[in-house]
Amino acid sequence: MHIIEQKLVVRDWPLKKPGDEMFFGYVVAVGVFPGDWSLEGEMRFADFAYHNEYTRYRIPSDESLLKGLLSYLSANLEMCGDVGMHGKVWVKLTEKGYEVDLP
Repeated sequence: MHIIEQKLVVRDWPLKKPGDEMFFGYVVAVGVFPGDWSLEGEMRFADFAYHNEYTRYRIPSDESLLKGLLSYLSANLEMCGDVGMHGKVWVKLTEKGYEVDLP
């Protein structure tokens, strides 16, 4: 049995304007909290892990971002335990939406 106690600060999504980009690490979770769990109402989030850091971000409602993050999360789930995760991501905000790719 593993016991994991988490007290995470949910950070605001850092990419605000076209041209902003950032390395996030491995996509390890994408989800949503119901409105009655948060003082701010419903909240979409994504969790990233890299080296000794684990970070949760509140993510915007953007189809290209959600699809990109979920595709790398799915790849990490498939690879976990076999050949190791490879879905660490770099995200860029463009005029057309988000691009999620390997660094």
